[in-house]
Amino acid sequence: MASVFSTGVSKITSVGVLTRLCKISQNHNVIQVAFMKRLSLRDVVQKPAPFPYWDKQLTIYQAMKTSIVMRYDENTRVIVVDGPPAVGKSKLCEHIAEQFGLLYMPPPSHEEIYINPYKVDLRKLDSKLPLHCQSYDIERFLANPNDVRVPFFQIMYLLMRFEQYTNALLHLLSTGQGIVLNRCVYSDIAFADAMHKAGYLSKDVMREYMYMREEAVRELFRPHLIIYLDVPPELVKEKIKKRGHPHEVNSKILTTKYLSDIESAYKEKYLKSLKDHSQLLIYDWSTEGNLMDVVHDIEGVDLDTFKKPKLTDWIFGSVTEIYSAIELYQDKLPIINEIYHTKSVPPRELYWTAEENDEMDNVMSSEPTEQFLYDFNPLYGDKVLFKSDNISLHPFRRTPRDFVNRDVTKL
Repeated sequence: MASVFSTGVSKITSVGVLTRLCKISQNHNVIQVAFMKRLSLRDVVQKPAPFPYWDKQLTIYQAMKTSIVMRYDENTRVIVVDGPPAVGKSKLCEHIAEQFGLLYMPPPSHEEIYINPYKVDLRKLDSKLPLHCQSYDIERFLANPNDVRVPFFQIMYLLMRFEQYTNALLHLLSTGQGIVLNRCVYSDIAFADAMHKAGYLSKDVMREYMYMREEAVRELFRPHLIIYLDVPPELVKEKIKKRGHPHEVNSKILTTKYLSDIESAYKEKYLKSLKDHSQLLIYDWSTEGNLMDVVHDIEGVDLDTFKKPKLTDWIFGSVTEIYSAIELYQDKLPIINEIYHTKSVPPRELYWTAEENDEMDNVMSSEPTEQFLYDFNPLYGDKVLFKSDNISLHPFRRTPRDFVNRDVTKL
C-alpha cells in the first residue's frame, strides 16, 4: 500500500479517499507528487474543513462527517530541527514554517509547568513544600546540577516533549498542515545521556528514563525529515556566550566535555537510530548558513519513496487507522498509563511519598487559582454553567505554547 501522504492530487477526483490510501491506477486523472513546495510555488486547492480537535473529541459520528484525509498534501510532514544550544534552531524553524506554511511549535520549557493560565507563578509556593516537591527549572539546573530534583527535572523534559510531539501529530492528522519542531522527544536522549555521563543521573534513574522513553515513543510516527545543525563544542561555547543568557554564561556545567558528550549522544543515540526511518539533512553550522539554501534542499528531499524501513511509519492501510491515531493522540491516557507502568520500583528521586503528596495537595489547594479546573474558576470570572469539560491536550503542562502559532483562518 502507498502511504496516505505519498499522493498529492492537483484536483479533487471521483477516486476520493482511495487515491490517498492505495497505489494509484494509471486510469485515474491525478498528479502524484513527492516533494515539498514553498507556498509561493503552490496552487490554491479547495479543501474540506479541518477536524477541530481543539473543540471536539473525535467520535464515530464525527469521523463519519469528516473527510480530513482530502486535506493531506505534499507539505503534510513532520520536520525536526535539532542541534546544540545557541546555534540558531529557532530562527531556522520559523523560516521553514513561513516558507512552507507549516505550524511551528516552540520548544517546551518548565515555565509552562509552573505558570498557570491565570499568570500565577506557582514557584512562589516552594517555601511551603517539601524539597522533592519544589520547582526545579533549567536556571536552577545550570546553577546546581547535583540537586536531588535533577532526575525528576529531566523526566519532565521527556514528558513535555512527548506531549508536544503527540500534539504535533494530532494537528497534522486533523488539519493536514505540516509541523516543524525545535528538538523533539527522540532527541531528548542526547541530554539525558550527557547528564548520566557527568554523574547527574544515576544508573537506576537512567534505566527508568530509558524504559519511559521506549514506552513514550512506541505509538508515535517518526519525523519525515530531521535537520541537524552541526557545530563543534568549542564554538558552541562561544555562541552561548554571545547569546548572553546569564544562567548559561555563568554555568560551570557547559564545559567542552559536557557539550562534547551531548554532541556524541546526538550522533550515536539519536541520528544513527533514526537514519533508517527518517530523511536527514546535516549542515556544518559553524557559521550560520543561508536559510534559503536549506529551504531549497528541503524541496529536493524525496519524502515519498518508501524503502523499508524508511518512512514506513507513515503508511496507513485505511482511514480508520488515521482516525484511531487522532483519537489516541487527543486522549494520550493509554500511552501515559504505559509510560508509568514500570516493572520495577522507581528510584527515590522520581516519586513523591504519600506524605509529600498530601503536603503538595494542601499547599496547592490554598492557592485560589488552583482550586478549580482551568477555565472553570468562578473566582476569576470563568463562566461554568452549561459548559462541558475542556479537551485537555496537555496533561503535563499548565500553559503549553504548542499552538500559539496556530491560525484557524489559514487552515
